[in-house]
Amino acid sequence: MRGLIVLSQIFLLTTALTAAPQFRSTSSVPFELQGDKLGESFATFISQHPKAHCEDSTKTRKNCYQWDDISIFGFTAHPGPGCTPAKHSSPVCVQGLSAQFAEGRLIMLIYAVAGKDKQPAVASLRKEYDAPVIDTPEGTIWLGSGSSTLSVVVGKPVEHEGAETLITFTMQG
Repeated sequence: MRGLIVLSQIFLLTTALTAAPQFRSTSSVPFELQGDKLGESFATFISQHPKAHCEDSTKTRKNCYQWDDISIFGFTAHPGPGCTPAKHSSPVCVQGLSAQFAEGRLIMLIYAVAGKDKQPAVASLRKEYDAPVIDTPEGTIWLGSGSSTLSVVVGKPVEHEGAETLITFTMQG
């Protein structure tokens, strides 16, 4: 439950911060994770993630998921067996990569990997994107141009008691 609460609070805080003039863009550099950039084409994404499973959610939106061979900043995803797009939110399939596309362009990318200490990843991201607007033990958030955000959050999935702690990297906008 704590993980969901933390994620909800970060989402609400991010929304409030983007509206406040003193918390406008902390980074003029477009956000990128593992070579993927917000706004990239679906074809580019698929060329970089050939193991991704994608499906149309509407005529103009696609959701993609990948569970095999996912790592970021030295952290690796350890999903359970048999993960499919239909089971993407089950406790054993939380770890991995999720991507959302609108009109053929990447609007959100999430990496969920096993880990407890986000500081090495945050230190690396600070070199690229300067100081975040929020940096707590549970979460770090950068604001980019427009409404784009990059966050790194530490927590446990709420659906599965005894689940391992995850570090979730999210870029959206």
